[in-house]
Amino acid sequence: MIDITGLYIHVPFCKRKCPYCDFYSAEPENDRVFDAYVQRLLEEAGGYKDSAVEVDSVYFGGGTPSLFSKRHIDKLICGFKSCFYINDNAEVTVEVNPSSADFNKLVGYRQAGINRISFGIQSSSDSELKVLGRLHNFYEAKNAVRDAAKAGFDNISADIMIALPGQTRDSVKKSVYDIVSLGVNHISCYILKVEENTPYANMDLSLPDDDEAADLYLYMCEILKGCGFVHYEISNFAMPGYESRHNLKYWRAEEYIGLGVSAHSYFKGVRYYNKRNLSDYLKGEDIRVIEDTKIDKAEEYLLLSLRLNEGISVNRYLSLGGKEDILKKADQIGKRYLKIKRDNISLTEEGFLVSNEIISGLL
Repeated sequence: MIDITGLYIHVPFCKRKCPYCDFYSAEPENDRVFDAYVQRLLEEAGGYKDSAVEVDSVYFGGGTPSLFSKRHIDKLICGFKSCFYINDNAEVTVEVNPSSADFNKLVGYRQAGINRISFGIQSSSDSELKVLGRLHNFYEAKNAVRDAAKAGFDNISADIMIALPGQTRDSVKKSVYDIVSLGVNHISCYILKVEENTPYANMDLSLPDDDEAADLYLYMCEILKGCGFVHYEISNFAMPGYESRHNLKYWRAEEYIGLGVSAHSYFKGVRYYNKRNLSDYLKGEDIRVIEDTKIDKAEEYLLLSLRLNEGISVNRYLSLGGKEDILKKADQIGKRYLKIKRDNISLTEEGFLVSNEIISGLL
């Protein structure tokens, strides 16, 4: 039997860690560590060689995957093809920091088999980018997106961050319109949250309060819908047909294999992850940890699928062992936060903002 999965590759290297970021990353001492890391990724992939795996999405995330040269990406994709059957129509994404992109590199990525680019732009305001500790300005971001289009990419995503220190409706509006005007067909938008153990946690930041953040989020949703984007997941918007196929796997509880330090996997019904230790990973030590396999399938379905605008099927939820009174609970929560149509329950945009509370109320 062939297992159809997604493939995630974590590239943990950054020139400089952003002060708000809680993802595992490290500053490379030199480029030689890239070669060593690529070799370890291929060795890890080799462990799946006899598993009869078909891959229909590949995602290079980070960190800053665009620190890798075309040679690194080419070697990885060629190596993966010897371990997995990569579907001819697979979506192959690489996250790109505008500060580490140039036309020749993007051309090389396209030649290597990348067909989707995700740019970490965050804002069109240089002052906001500076507060975020980004290495690029908007002029560089704009050129990077245009270079990607010239290099042959027609599936381009951009990140936007809102609820930044001092941010206003006007600056959100400007960022959204500026980034949409670049011709991107997918946008991921994140509300800034100060995570523990990040530099931001030790700073006295003047952030919008929860009500102001909610207002900025709903305003952004309104603008993007007016530009033709479909709000298909809490933080994601796409022109029709350009939804992230790889990320949809996570929200639909489909299987995927994660490679690299700190990468997570869900394969053959088991969830596991690699520890956050680059040194041990490079040494080839066993850093895999199996997660608790006693998963409540109904609860997992509810938690993940309600992130999507398609919501949940009540019949499917019940067939997975869900609680019979879910429709009664949904009625009590009300139409402000939930849309209830026959067999389907989904969140409104206001519901997206308080999804954790709504889901708790349904469980």
